[in-house]
Amino acid sequence: SIRTWCGMRLLQPCRGSQLLRSFSRNRIQFSLPALGARHFSQKPSELSEKVAETLPTPDSPAKPRLEPVDTTTFMDMQQEDRFVERRIEDHVKEHGEQIPEAQDFQEAAQRLAEAPSAPVPLRLRDPNAVAEQQKDVIIRSRTTTGQVLWPATKEDIEILSQSDQLYPRPFQVEGSVIIRLVRLSDPVTSPVGRMVRNRQYGIRGNEKWQLLATGFVCMLMVFSLGAWQLRRMKWKRDLIEMRRERLAMPRLQVSGSPFPWKDQVPDYVYRVVEVRGVFDHDQEMHVGPRPGSDETGETTPGVLVVTPLRLEDGSTVLVNRGHLPSYRLDRATRKEVPTWVRVRGVLEEGEIPNLVGKYARLKNRPDKKQYLYLLADELAENANARNHEECAQALVTAIDVLYEDDFKAGYRRQLPFTMKHKEDYLLFWADEHTHFNYAMQWFGMGTLFMVMTFYKFVEVYRWRF
Repeated sequence: SIRTWCGMRLLQPCRGSQLLRSFSRNRIQFSLPALGARHFSQKPSELSEKVAETLPTPDSPAKPRLEPVDTTTFMDMQQEDRFVERRIEDHVKEHGEQIPEAQDFQEAAQRLAEAPSAPVPLRLRDPNAVAEQQKDVIIRSRTTTGQVLWPATKEDIEILSQSDQLYPRPFQVEGSVIIRLVRLSDPVTSPVGRMVRNRQYGIRGNEKWQLLATGFVCMLMVFSLGAWQLRRMKWKRDLIEMRRERLAMPRLQVSGSPFPWKDQVPDYVYRVVEVRGVFDHDQEMHVGPRPGSDETGETTPGVLVVTPLRLEDGSTVLVNRGHLPSYRLDRATRKEVPTWVRVRGVLEEGEIPNLVGKYARLKNRPDKKQYLYLLADELAENANARNHEECAQALVTAIDVLYEDDFKAGYRRQLPFTMKHKEDYLLFWADEHTHFNYAMQWFGMGTLFMVMTFYKFVEVYRWRF
């Protein structure tokens, strides 16, 4: 069948000569969805040559006048009934209520029962069909106004089957007449809707294979992120188990150099060690700024305080004493005198930067005693340590500090530092369960990419213009 569309105007069906006159005044778009051809635009002069042989001659007999097709539906009847009911309601408001007869109620109820709740497809008999047998015309929707459907002749199909260009966009044919072959079984009935539908990516040339390749690459990328999170989950689980095992081992007693972890720090990290010595407060170093918490749990700004501890044999080990609030940075607010202390802590290599932190972060400046990161090798440059090589390999993060003078006096002084606990080494913002949840999210997104890609590929692969 052929459908024409011109803005919001309903074109009356016409014969060949009338079609040609309308063609000469409008730009005409042709397309052949029925035969799988592409779409094109032709000038009226080119079309006149193709349809000249089909035009009637002056000697040809006069053809009967075209009769209009009745397109009245049950929805029209229902709208008319509703219009009458509104008129009656207005009349009642103005002149008072009059009791109708029971027969009127029955007739109105019967009409409402016969009218469907939604418009249904209407099948009509077209009296203008040019064929020995009349053909049915189907009007699927009354919302697509400005178009007429009638059966196509053999000459129409031959002309429209030579389409070789794409569908134009709606704004490119504004105010024009569109004539196109369509399937009556195709749910797309509006020419504008057909243009928009057939302009989408993936239905021309190799676009469907490009669509499939792009979706496949995106799917692989998302799946790779899920696999990366699974590897992170395994690494985090092994790290937590390793820390738990080493924190539970007997603590190491260190009295002097050489240290047990010399040249084999990875085998001793996260072991609990105990050292005895005297803090060198003149060489105190601040790492930060860092957020911390006070006794009430409130977040306070401050720094990490690293102080060299001189052992009995003169060797040095770096001790991270904990977080110090910014209002206690002045040494006058926390007077400390050199005395023997016992420090119990966890052996660490410091803050190990990742790839981004290694190349894109701000650097420590040991020459000016400015430190942003807790790195043992850089902190050791200002420790004045006799055993510099050992001191630069690892440091001890204190979890408990006992002053021997306090032990002899029977009391324990309050320190301004907030020290870590052993349990803190087993807590992570993203533990193994968090990584597993992230992996499932990535795998879900990858599956969604895969389903959408294959659905779209099958849709455009089976596309019919």
